[in-house]
Amino acid sequence: MRRPGQTDSTGQKCLNLDQLALPDLVEHDISLSRFDHQQGDNISMQPDLVRDLLASSSDSKTLTLADLAELRKRRIARQREVNPGLHYGPLQHRFSCAEIALILTVLGDGDRVPCDYVRAFFQEERLPIDEGWKRRQWTLGLLELLRV
Repeated sequence: MRRPGQTDSTGQKCLNLDQLALPDLVEHDISLSRFDHQQGDNISMQPDLVRDLLASSSDSKTLTLADLAELRKRRIARQREVNPGLHYGPLQHRFSCAEIALILTVLGDGDRVPCDYVRAFFQEERLPIDEGWKRRQWTLGLLELLRV
């Protein structure tokens, strides 16, 4: 993702945040909060998509794997209808699944994540510290991520 030899003004290796929007690296079609690459602005948060994300909660308090999986299915079906340039194959599906797993394990407890945390992170684009979220004391391992 980082260009070879890319450094900041002090000579340190760096990554520019806009590089996260390069297709098929971190950015992927059928995001939970962004337009698809072919639909224009795939960098800015889309309020209607975040509303759909939060409305997917089956109890209006938390989002579970089942809630997020159902939302993803609806988003896939919808984008197949409205985006003829949709680029969504096995690689992008893996990114989508990893996105859900990261939300559940980093913001939540692995099984569910409070809607307040999701709202802060996706709508306000900040860590939900004011809502009670605390940084994990351990690193996220591959086995834990695959469990989700």
